[in-house]
Amino acid sequence: MEEQHAGKWFRSDTRFGPLFHAHLFAGQENSGKLVTLVKQQGRLLAMDTDGELLLVDGPPGIGCPVISASAGADMALHVVEPTVSGVHDLERILGTTDHFGVPSLVAINKADLNVARADEIAAFCAERGVEVAGRIPYDTIVTEAMVQGRPVTDYTDGPVTESLRQVWKGIKRYLFAAA
Repeated sequence: MEEQHAGKWFRSDTRFGPLFHAHLFAGQENSGKLVTLVKQQGRLLAMDTDGELLLVDGPPGIGCPVISASAGADMALHVVEPTVSGVHDLERILGTTDHFGVPSLVAINKADLNVARADEIAAFCAERGVEVAGRIPYDTIVTEAMVQGRPVTDYTDGPVTESLRQVWKGIKRYLFAAA
C-alpha cells in the first residue's frame, strides 16, 4: 500500500501575523486530517510564542473538516445567511458543536436582505441560549475590497466594517469573560 498525500499545508507571514493554510488536492477526501494538521501547526506556534488567540476558519457544513476545525475550540462563531438553507445549516452545526461541547456565537451575514428570516434566526438563537454577536449588512463594498486584495475593514469605514467590529467585540467579550 502506498501512502496517499491528500494535500499540502503552508505557513505564510502576513501583516496580521502568521497564517497557516492548506491546499487539498483534487479528488481527495481526507480534508479532516489536513485541517487537523494545519491547526496543530498553528497551536505549536501559538505555544512557542505565547500567542493569545488561535483563529481557525472552518468550512461550511457538518462534515469531517468542520468537526476537525471545531475540535478543542473554546468557542465557535457560526456565520449564517438569512435563507431557508442557512437556517437549516445553522441548526445542524449547532447540533454538532453542542455535541462536542463547543459554545457558540452567531453572526447573521447579509442580514438586511431578508429581515424576517434574520429575525427568525435571532429568535431561534435566543431559544437555544446562543448569542447573536451581530448582524452584518449586505454591501457590494465587500466585493470591491476582495478585488483589491484588502480586508473590508481596511478598505472602508462603512456599515459593514462597523458591523464586523461589533461582532469582533462580542467575540472578545465572550472569550475573555470565559478566561
